[in-house]
Amino acid sequence: MPAIDQLSEEILQQFSTKQEEPATNSSPIEETKPPTKKNKFLGKTWQKVLAISILFLLVIFTSVLSYTLLVVREIKQVADVATPIVFESKNLLASQNIMALPEKITQLQEVKAQVENKYQKLAFYGKIPGLSNYYQDGQRLLQVADHGLSVAEKSLTALIPYTDLLGFQGEGTFTGGTTQDRIVLILETLKEIQPTIEEIDQESKIIVSILNEVEASRYPKTIANQEIRSKILEIQDKATLFSQTFSDYKPVIASLSKMAGAEEAQKYLVLFQNDNELRPTGGFLTAYAIISVDKGVVTSEKSDDIYELDQKFTKRVAIPDVLGKYLTTEKYYHLRDMNIFPDFKTSMEEFYENYSTVRGEPKDIDGIIAVDTFVLSELLRVIGPVDAPGYGTFSAENSPKCDCPQVVYALSEIITKPTPYLREDRKGVLGPLMKSILAKTYDLDKAKFPELFKVAQASIEGRHLQMYFMDETTQKAAEQINAAGRLYELKNNLKAWTMGENMDFLAIVDANLGGAKSNLFTNYEVKQIISAPNAGRLEKTIEITYKNTRKADNCNLEAGQLCLNSTLNDWLRIYLPKGAELIEIQGISNEASVYEEANLTVIDGYFSLEPLGLAKVKLSYSIPYTDEVNYNLKMWKQGGIDAVPVLIDVTGGEEELLMDKDLEYSTVF
Repeated sequence: MPAIDQLSEEILQQFSTKQEEPATNSSPIEETKPPTKKNKFLGKTWQKVLAISILFLLVIFTSVLSYTLLVVREIKQVADVATPIVFESKNLLASQNIMALPEKITQLQEVKAQVENKYQKLAFYGKIPGLSNYYQDGQRLLQVADHGLSVAEKSLTALIPYTDLLGFQGEGTFTGGTTQDRIVLILETLKEIQPTIEEIDQESKIIVSILNEVEASRYPKTIANQEIRSKILEIQDKATLFSQTFSDYKPVIASLSKMAGAEEAQKYLVLFQNDNELRPTGGFLTAYAIISVDKGVVTSEKSDDIYELDQKFTKRVAIPDVLGKYLTTEKYYHLRDMNIFPDFKTSMEEFYENYSTVRGEPKDIDGIIAVDTFVLSELLRVIGPVDAPGYGTFSAENSPKCDCPQVVYALSEIITKPTPYLREDRKGVLGPLMKSILAKTYDLDKAKFPELFKVAQASIEGRHLQMYFMDETTQKAAEQINAAGRLYELKNNLKAWTMGENMDFLAIVDANLGGAKSNLFTNYEVKQIISAPNAGRLEKTIEITYKNTRKADNCNLEAGQLCLNSTLNDWLRIYLPKGAELIEIQGISNEASVYEEANLTVIDGYFSLEPLGLAKVKLSYSIPYTDEVNYNLKMWKQGGIDAVPVLIDVTGGEEELLMDKDLEYSTVF
């Protein structure tokens, strides 16, 4: 430090010069006062020491800052190398080129090691009070990167053997034989990857734990116009979501081999729910089939009309009052109507208990699987047209006769259209159709498999595909991924508010009780107006607008024509949080009933909708709600319905959403 040394010498020289100068105009008395001179000397020395100290600290600070900036620049230069690697990895994943990803992970691991090595040069910050927390946060991010790369590496290790079957680029382990052969091999090896899955689950939980140690509040909202605090919170939320999602799917993977009959053959009852004649679980129970799944191979044992099954059902059960007051044509409870509860598990427990009393029907069922026209249409869209012996060709192409997929119209003709002759096994079409679809799926080009997975995901999320299993572990696995059609006691949808948290809830459940197949041409939209809470309660107004877009068909039986669109007689139930109080309701033709069902408050009514008509149901009510800052809503989507436009107005702030699956919404009042 030459400048500081020179400055110090000059200061000392000036001080020495002043000490050597003789005193002038001094009285003898003043000369005999050494204490005064000593104080003056000490005072000036203190100032000089202070000046030197400040200069010294300034130099130290400047040096440390320069060193820190130099190290940060080095770290940035190394870290910048990772940016194109991450970008390339995303492109490879998007193009499904899984086989090229391990090399990219290795490159990222090398970059991370270099960054960590250079970051250690700043380790002295970890011992400086007030700055140690920030240094430790940097270490935490490096730990997260380490665990994140480990998760990616282990995921690829588990996935690569299946790239061929899953339709990704590259050749996995199972490249020989038919698709059925590869499915069998996969099922046999699922148990082998369970330890890897468990490791990934633990790694993801460690990542969440480490990230949660970073206190976002310590950081400013922005630095140089860059969002900082919100980004930290976003990363924490995404990590938590990934970890939770993986944990939810883990038991499914563990149960998959059992469900697919890898250990022993499984027998399932498949129900076709005609969503064009909507019922609470998603559609009228039109037809059924018994299938066997043995080591991934599906075979159909029988298929029949639900009315044929009801003829064998000799047990006389009085129709429940909640249904009987609207379905006045029936005195007894039939199997075809035993899906009046929107919760699929509750309905299927009742259905199977009564089905088990039917003589001659297969027993020892391992589960019930329900599908609707969405599943059939989307499958045919991916695999192409299929021929079902004795019933014709089915496809997903649009039919001008109904402006709907051809398979929907063809099934309606087979199942519904009256004929002057006795049509045998008219609803037994489900078995042959399923057999043809499965046969074509097994021979499908592997490039189409990702599309099939998307169909499965959309079918589950929209409740077009619902499952109920007798085995408790398998049932819980289905519930974890929302594939069980649950409404009551649903972990991700209702548990929050039943535990006492502030959570609004809404489920709109319709049932077509004598309106032909008019739901094919009927849709609805919802508007919700929410006021701020007052005195522990929140007031809401809901408007549900139903529209029928097609003219009426000739439904006179003597005409012998296909009757699809007729007057819709709709049984409407609106499920709300427990403790909801109805203020007013308009648009229903009867007096609304209000009751509790499975820890929910239900508003129950009835209305009619004519072809080319419009019907609006409007109701106001209040619910318990004490949070005066945040508004949280969960909307449950009924099975069998198309996506629903939803307009939410919270204290004047409007937002348009689309409910194609369960909807979660949060804002502030």
